[in-house]
Amino acid sequence: MIVGLPGMGKTTSLITICLQMVRQGIAPIIFSYHDDIDEKLVDVLGNEIQFVDYAGLGFNPLQVVTDSEMAYIDNVSMLRDIFASIFPDLGDIQLGRLREALKYSYLDKGWGDGRDRSTLELPEFQSFYNYLRSTTKNEKADKGLLTRLDELNDYGFFKTSTGSRSLLDGDKPAIIRIHKTQNEVLQKAFATFVLHNLYQQMFIRGVQDRISHAVIFDEAHRAAKLKLIPTMAKECRKYGIAFVLASQEAKDFDPSLFNAVANYLALRLNESDAKVMAKIMASTDHVNRFTDRIKQMQKYHAFFFGEGRNKAVLTQLASE
Repeated sequence: MIVGLPGMGKTTSLITICLQMVRQGIAPIIFSYHDDIDEKLVDVLGNEIQFVDYAGLGFNPLQVVTDSEMAYIDNVSMLRDIFASIFPDLGDIQLGRLREALKYSYLDKGWGDGRDRSTLELPEFQSFYNYLRSTTKNEKADKGLLTRLDELNDYGFFKTSTGSRSLLDGDKPAIIRIHKTQNEVLQKAFATFVLHNLYQQMFIRGVQDRISHAVIFDEAHRAAKLKLIPTMAKECRKYGIAFVLASQEAKDFDPSLFNAVANYLALRLNESDAKVMAKIMASTDHVNRFTDRIKQMQKYHAFFFGEGRNKAVLTQLASE
């Protein structure tokens, strides 16, 4: 986790980390929310970068990746949580109807009746949306929920397409250019469903004997409420994936995420976030002093603290 106020060196840190990862044979997959990091990565990595822009999802989020009989229910619940993060104003009843529609998509194809998984057809992602729109199957479809989903449907978001390679299959750095679409709802949806797909592909690929890829969130506070981030961060290492989060504020993140983070880089922060990081990096009797030091940090300087260290180390960021 890299945390720091704007202009203190988060992007500089990410550029250096990405370059060093590539030299070690690790392919970074960067979720980019502005073109600044894109341009700087092109400067240091050249034409080796693969750009991913929104042109439909290119995969089916209803894919089920484990052999458990109830795995499709797990996926239904996870997708419900994803939509809750995209539309935080949805209520429990609306989310319940959304979950019902997602579950019906599977049930309509015979899932859940004990049949052999290999004989079952995967439902189209569009089917849950069609179910909600259908007055014959759901006469009380919530108009507020449909209004929000209609906006994504206008962009062709629910149309399932196949044939796109998983980003985990390649060995080139990839930049997912979230900023290429100006619609904030589509930005949220695109970022979260691509992360969900990486999570699914991680299990399909299986346990690895080395780190091969790194998922990197630039401006991670934009996806901070997504429950999938701490879930994936806790599990990804054994599947050969590192996870890097760069954010302006530590307080944005789900508290459970901090149990998964191995290494921290704290640049200058405001009072409340400096205290959060000081409690992680310093002993109880030194928290106040550490808080002040983080608040007064010079530009391009940071405290590094992580696995195998008894205390945080003051460091200056390198520029390559």
